[in-house]
Amino acid sequence: MAVHFFNTPGIYTPNTTVAFRAQFNGIDVTCEISAEALQDHFGVRTANGADLVFAFEANRPAIETVARVLIPQPIPAGRCLLMSTDC
Repeated sequence: MAVHFFNTPGIYTPNTTVAFRAQFNGIDVTCEISAEALQDHFGVRTANGADLVFAFEANRPAIETVARVLIPQPIPAGRCLLMSTDC
């Protein structure tokens, strides 16, 4: 049950999330962290895309640690969404 994260920049999405790539047992997974999670736990004060991506990149190791726990759980269609309650 190996989880691997790609070292590619986080991407702001129209869903007001920041998306990042992972792989679980060789299967690609798109992870997203909500603006609310970034605001509640990582110091973002706005929902501005650039601010959200900056906070994601600055806190990436902690965010990936949370995602590493969630990814092995059943996820719909190769997606993993981190909410404020997960962080």
